[in-house]
Amino acid sequence: MIKRIIFVLTIAALAVVGVNPAVAGECCGCDPIYERNEHGEVLISAYVNDIPCMEGNKHLAVTPKGSVIQIIAETDGWYKVRLSDGIEGWVGARLMQKTSKALSSSSSSASQSQKSSETPYSIRRLAGYIFLQVEKNGEAYYYHPVQYKRYYLGRPADAFEVMRKLSLGATHDFIHNTTYFPDHTVGRILLDVEKNGEAYYIYPKNRKKYYLGRPADAFKIMRELGLGITNSNLDQIEKASIK
Repeated sequence: MIKRIIFVLTIAALAVVGVNPAVAGECCGCDPIYERNEHGEVLISAYVNDIPCMEGNKHLAVTPKGSVIQIIAETDGWYKVRLSDGIEGWVGARLMQKTSKALSSSSSSASQSQKSSETPYSIRRLAGYIFLQVEKNGEAYYYHPVQYKRYYLGRPADAFEVMRKLSLGATHDFIHNTTYFPDHTVGRILLDVEKNGEAYYIYPKNRKKYYLGRPADAFKIMRELGLGITNSNLDQIEKASIK
């Protein structure tokens, strides 16, 4: 009987259920926006988005690590910035720090040479994120928060397989009754082993769950939540693969 239960749970965990992705609700534009006139230094190469939201946004530019840009407004988790070429948009607050340094003369070139680079240890603060290689063709990598290694996500089906094989089993009750997830699950892929093996990504920025759905849907979500990263910083992370 016990072996049968284990077998059923194993099959359920490997099942791929195709429904539309249900994102555990980030309310775009719901928080108040406050005007600012400050400077911010970019901590890691990042997209400048048209709206302060990870869903449905448009990438306007990429601002490289080390750039100092003008902060003109602020809302929960986001800074509205104005680049040296006049582009205005939103950057995640976690990717910047306020500074008294002078503004950079150029702030929107992904290929701009950087004065400094991450180290394998300093970049660990972003473990659990999905990186997009902005200086190449936007290839996506998952930065595992326990192994501190990066996994190439490739095509949608490949990416889905990688994410599921690196998943962490969790109870249905824990997944569905938790709003903000604890530290040990941040950046992990949780697999509902008590139901049909549904997979959820716990986004480090807000500690909320994002349902991965079908391979194409999961790949879309992973790319929308991704952070831009330069080649030099990506090279600081050891590469791994699923065997």
